[in-house]
Amino acid sequence: MMATCLYVSKCPLLQIHLGRQVCSRFLVASKLNKNQLHIHSLNCHRNLASACVRWWGSAACAVTPRSALLCLVGQYRHGVLLLPTRTLVSGLQLPPLPSTEELMKKHGCLRRVFKSRIKNKYILDPALAAVVVDHLGDLSEHKPWIFELNPGPGVVTRELLAAGASRILILENDRVFLPYSMALAKHVGERLHVKYADFFRIDPLGDGVVKQPAISSVELFNKVQPAHWKEEAVVRVVGMLSQEKEKTHLRHMCYRVLERSSLFEYGRMELNLFITEKVYNMITAPPGVDLVVYESTSILCQACFDIQLLLEEPNSRFLPVQVKGKTSYKHKANADRFVNDHMCLVRLTPKATLFDQGLTPQNGSQFIFLVRQLMAKPRAKLTDRMEIWVPGSLNILSDLGLRPDMRAGDLSPTQFMKLFLLLLKSGNFHNTWWEEEAYEQIHSINNRAA
Repeated sequence: MMATCLYVSKCPLLQIHLGRQVCSRFLVASKLNKNQLHIHSLNCHRNLASACVRWWGSAACAVTPRSALLCLVGQYRHGVLLLPTRTLVSGLQLPPLPSTEELMKKHGCLRRVFKSRIKNKYILDPALAAVVVDHLGDLSEHKPWIFELNPGPGVVTRELLAAGASRILILENDRVFLPYSMALAKHVGERLHVKYADFFRIDPLGDGVVKQPAISSVELFNKVQPAHWKEEAVVRVVGMLSQEKEKTHLRHMCYRVLERSSLFEYGRMELNLFITEKVYNMITAPPGVDLVVYESTSILCQACFDIQLLLEEPNSRFLPVQVKGKTSYKHKANADRFVNDHMCLVRLTPKATLFDQGLTPQNGSQFIFLVRQLMAKPRAKLTDRMEIWVPGSLNILSDLGLRPDMRAGDLSPTQFMKLFLLLLKSGNFHNTWWEEEAYEQIHSINNRAA
C-alpha cells in the first residue's frame, strides 16, 4: 500500500510503503535538528531507520541518512491521535465497526463509571490495539493457536488478523458482544473461531454437566496438538484479567501449572494478560522488603512463571473508565504502596525447568500448601513455624544456610522451592497431616475460583 509523504528537508515528495514491521504507535514531530527528527511518542519501541510504519492513513515519521521524513494523516482529539478501525485484512473486506461514541451509546457496560472493581475492560482504540499486537511478536502462519479473551467489539481481533494470525479462538463471556466476533468469523473463514466461554471457568470442579460460559478443556483443546513441557508454548492467550477476582485467578493458574492439570495438561501456555498495576507490583515484589505486598501469590507466580512486562498504559485508555475513589491513607507509604493508575500487559510463561529438580504434578499441591502456611504469618520466625508443623526440620534450615532469626517473608521463591524439596528428601514431610490437609485445601480453593 502506497502513501504520499512530505520530506521535512529540501527533498521532493516521495512515495513509501507503510508496513507493520517498524512502528506500532505513531509519532508527532516536535523539533528538527539538522538531519535528526526529535519526536514525542506515547509508545515507540522499534528502530526508526526505515520508512516503514504500522498504519496506513495515520501519523508517522522516519529518519533517513540525509533527511527526515514526516507524514501526518489523521485527526486529533484531546491530544490523542485517532486512527480509523481496520476494515481491510489480506484483501478481505471486514464488516464496519461503529465509532467509539456509538458503541458507548449502544452498550451501557462501556460507558458506566465504576468506583469498584470492573469485571471486563475493553480496548476500543485502534492505536492501542496495534501496540498490543505488535508486542506479541511474530503471528504469521505455523505459529501456536491464539486464544483471545473477551475481545468485546473486536478491535484487537482485527489487528491480530492484520498481523497474520491464522488460528484465533475467541472466548467471549458476554453474549452482548458475541455478534461482533461472529460477524468477523463469517468474513475470514477458518482463521477465526468463536465460543461463548469464560477462560477462567475452564474445568470447574464438581459433578454434572458443564454449563456455559464454563467450558471443558477437552472441548477447548480439541484442535490443539499436545506438546512436551519443554517445547514451545502450544497456545498464546491474549486478554485482560477480570478485576473481580484478579489474585484468585492468578493463584488458580499457579495451582494448575504445578499440578500440570486442565489447561496445562497439553503443554505450556503463554499468557499475555492485562492486569492492574497494583497486582503487577504484588506478583513481582521482592522478598523481605514489604511483607504486605509480598505474599503467597507473589511466591507462587515467581516460582511458576517467567514474568515479563510488555506494556504499561493509563487506565483512561480502556473502557469503561474507572473513577479513582477517595481513599485516605494514614501514612504516605501506604498511598505509594497501592498505586493503581495503570494497566500492565504482562507475559507469563510457565518455566520450562519447573519440574527438573524433583517437583512433580503429584506433589505440587504440597508445595502450594507449604507456601500458604508459612506466609500466613510472614513476620513469624521460620524456625518456630517449621518445628511446629514438621518436627526435625531445623537441620534442613541450617543446611540451606538460613539464619536462625529469618522470617518466612524473607525467603525468596527459589529458597521456598529448595526448602520443600529438602523436606521431601528427608522424609519428614511424609506420613504427616500435611499431605491430606494440602490436598483438601487446594481443591477447595480451586472449587471457589471456578
